[in-house]
Amino acid sequence: MQRNLFLYTLLTIGLISCSLDSKLFDNKEQKNKNDIKNALDSIQKNTLNKLYDNQEEKKGVKNFEELKDGGLISPTPAESLASTRPTIEKENIGPVVSLETSNNKASIPTTTTISIEHNQKKEIKKEQLLPSTKEEKRADKEIKNIENAIRGSGFPKLIEDMRSLKHEYTSIRSDFYDVIDKINNKITSLMKNRHKNRTKITELRQLQNNLNTENEFDEIMTHIDIAEQDIGSAALFFNEAKESLKEGIIKRLENENRTALLLSKQALNKAEDALSKLENYSSKKNLAMGRNKIIKKLIEQAKTALSKS
Repeated sequence: MQRNLFLYTLLTIGLISCSLDSKLFDNKEQKNKNDIKNALDSIQKNTLNKLYDNQEEKKGVKNFEELKDGGLISPTPAESLASTRPTIEKENIGPVVSLETSNNKASIPTTTTISIEHNQKKEIKKEQLLPSTKEEKRADKEIKNIENAIRGSGFPKLIEDMRSLKHEYTSIRSDFYDVIDKINNKITSLMKNRHKNRTKITELRQLQNNLNTENEFDEIMTHIDIAEQDIGSAALFFNEAKESLKEGIIKRLENENRTALLLSKQALNKAEDALSKLENYSSKKNLAMGRNKIIKKLIEQAKTALSKS
């Protein structure tokens, strides 16, 4: 009986010992698991923090924010405090002006921005466009000389006059050859009775010689062509002279004196060229008109002689 009790006691102690060992083993294993988990969490947190630092340096924190939002990283106290603050929407309040002093720095947003051009062009009125410098006055004088020369008729009228002169030339040339044909026909007719019509034939031959001005028509046409070209060039140079003088005065008022001087000289040169072309035009035109009148008079005399023969 005592032996059985002793064995039972030993068996109970053994079971209790096994139970205690099992619990101790479980507790130790659990502790090891916790230590391992804490170590892994620490490694993971350190790794993610380093990743965050690198992301911040590269200004690309999108992936880190996703990790933090997913709960893999615990927010810092400052972030927790910031998350509790009310969210303020950004507004476009314009550029920020930084004011720095020896004691503090402040950034003040500006509500408006005004852009100012330092080289704004002055507003120039028409009454200000008056010649003032020596070159401007010389150019203006030449331009006025041209205006006086054309006597207010204007270049379009002078160009039209040349067209009229060319038309007159064509008409005179046609009349000339018509009269020549009539004289030749008349002489041919009188030659049938040469002895009887000798006097008339002699008169008609003399008239024919007087009209031997065929080569002059080419010369007249040359004068007309040159005059027409010169009046066109004069009109072009005249307009360019006025425009250059105006631009030169404007540049002077804008204090661009060097450019103003060049434009004023250019205006003077153009005005002188225009005046020269105008004078040449007038000379060639007068020559053409004079020769036209002479030939026209000869034609009228020939027509009169033919009517009497």
